[in-house]
Amino acid sequence: MRVKIADVARLANVGAGTVSRVLNGSRNVSPETREKVEACIRELGYMPNLVARGLAANRTGMISAIIPAIGYTQHAEVMQGLSDVLHENGIQLMIGHCGYSIEREEQIVTDFLERRPDAFYLTGAWHTPQTRRLIEASGLPVVECSNLTDNPIDSVVGYDNYEAARQMVHLLHRRGHRRMAIVTNAVEPNDRMADRLEGYLAASRELGLDMDDLVFRYQNSFLGGGEAVGHALNLPKPIDLLVCSTDVMAVGAIFECQRRGVSMPDQLAICGFDDLPIATSINPALTTVSVDRFEMGRQAGQVLLQRLAGEAAPHKKIDVGFTLRERQSTYAASTGGARPTIVPVETVPLI
Repeated sequence: MRVKIADVARLANVGAGTVSRVLNGSRNVSPETREKVEACIRELGYMPNLVARGLAANRTGMISAIIPAIGYTQHAEVMQGLSDVLHENGIQLMIGHCGYSIEREEQIVTDFLERRPDAFYLTGAWHTPQTRRLIEASGLPVVECSNLTDNPIDSVVGYDNYEAARQMVHLLHRRGHRRMAIVTNAVEPNDRMADRLEGYLAASRELGLDMDDLVFRYQNSFLGGGEAVGHALNLPKPIDLLVCSTDVMAVGAIFECQRRGVSMPDQLAICGFDDLPIATSINPALTTVSVDRFEMGRQAGQVLLQRLAGEAAPHKKIDVGFTLRERQSTYAASTGGARPTIVPVETVPLI
């Protein structure tokens, strides 16, 4: 049988109101009485009904976060940063996994709204029209994360995927790469993937690079990256650089080059996007785009705390920036094997 406040009050020989004041942290309780009530709570194993308390206070102490995948490091790091900030303030996360489907995201938002969260965290800026309507109608604070948009639902914390890809192409062109291909997702892309592709295409146009049939679409996996290498090696006119839209595909491409005996970066250079932990452990180490995802999560948490406190977010759009990490998977043999200097990218942290 569920232990009730009345049971605690009876054992402690106090009124139910006194137990409630102890649970709510009220100062209008003597230290001796508080200690006695708390001892009875522990003895009986009483657990407060947080749902009922949340309804009374119009707060549940829960924030709903919807992420595309649970197993990917980049999402876990953002969630860690977000959770750290919220936990310090007595707020917990309720996480939903949408599998990169905006339709599934809509269903999760619908389900979560029935559970009365205090706010929402959403990944990316692409949502169904109904998702936007539901959240806007709820009046709850929301932060979109991982990509920037000029039209956020409420606030957005992220970085410019388009500009990161564009600057990576320009950098590697300066290093001597002239014929490039990009590997992107075979299924309908998310906004981050789409912006990376657009950034690559924009830089290619600016540099006058050949773009004919040089957009490869494969699964975002080690296998997909390996298949892209097979595609590249079968082209009638060879390429010298494979620009992978994720580190996962880039690592798969490196594995396939090793399996085939393809020399990297002399025969085929490879770069990625995300700077996952494996990027510095693999040989050759992977040139990639790095983002401080823990800080991105922390910034998102701070925005939500401000909104829950009734404050307007000081900035609707927060840019955490990015850094291009040059490593051994792309620089030319003419460098004599010297490790390249890491190239930082100047970005404005707050917009």
